[in-house]
Amino acid sequence: MFIYILYRIGYFLANILPLKLAYSLAKRVSDVQCFFSTKDREAVAQNLGIITKKDVDECQKLARRVFRNFGLYLVDFFRMSNLSVEDVKKRVKVEGIENVDGVLKRNKGGIILTCHIGNWEMGGVAMAMLGYDISAVVLNHKHKNINDFFIKQREEKGLKVIPIDYSMKRCVSVLRKKGLLALAGDRDFTNNGIVMDFFGMPASIPKGPAMFALKTNSPIIPGMLVRRDSFNYKLIFETPIELKETPGMDKDEIIKEASKKFVSVMEKNISAYPDQWLIFRKFWEAPVDALVL
Repeated sequence: MFIYILYRIGYFLANILPLKLAYSLAKRVSDVQCFFSTKDREAVAQNLGIITKKDVDECQKLARRVFRNFGLYLVDFFRMSNLSVEDVKKRVKVEGIENVDGVLKRNKGGIILTCHIGNWEMGGVAMAMLGYDISAVVLNHKHKNINDFFIKQREEKGLKVIPIDYSMKRCVSVLRKKGLLALAGDRDFTNNGIVMDFFGMPASIPKGPAMFALKTNSPIIPGMLVRRDSFNYKLIFETPIELKETPGMDKDEIIKEASKKFVSVMEKNISAYPDQWLIFRKFWEAPVDALVL
């Protein structure tokens, strides 16, 4: 109940304050959180060391920026219920939308595959508000009040929510109805993924996106929403990854090859925006814990 109250206070402040002031307050609170959350701070710094190859001091400075970016992420998440189409068009620069439209024009569903970078929540909501039929697989929070609050924030602007516990049939249904399905590809919440090289170290990458793509003949479209300055974002869609049954390759090989391509896209984007990769656990440590807001 205490955590829920904190979220409601955050929601109230984020919506009553001007955006600039809400961001400023979020940064101050994030600095305090960074200082006291020793375990999370060290985990973030360790992840950054693997990604950037920078020394410990530099990674500690970057870690503080990760905490700050998470604070800004929360402000925007809390304010989504008041987001207008005009706000989206003003604040979100969309690049590569032809990669999405091209898939839909071929009368296919598409898998928007992202990772926990920038503001993935706002990316899905922005697409819904721009008129796209999009569903997103999400984690359930262990506290019902918080879970209901999060779902309301996501669905209020047209994003359809699929709880991860019930995702298999509903994901396939979305794709077969030629809709868009948003999935995060950097966290293996089931501990049943594919172990492959990620920033030079073995990591478990979820195989669900590639399995859905192969099962429904739906291309995978890498999509990332990253912060480009204090108040604005860019939503980047890259060239679709096509999965096809190939003679001499079994399904596991096809899935692994497609996953390698997406891992390469993730590495490129995370390397470009390491302080926006909002992972607060040691990523290269098994088993992988779920990051729950």
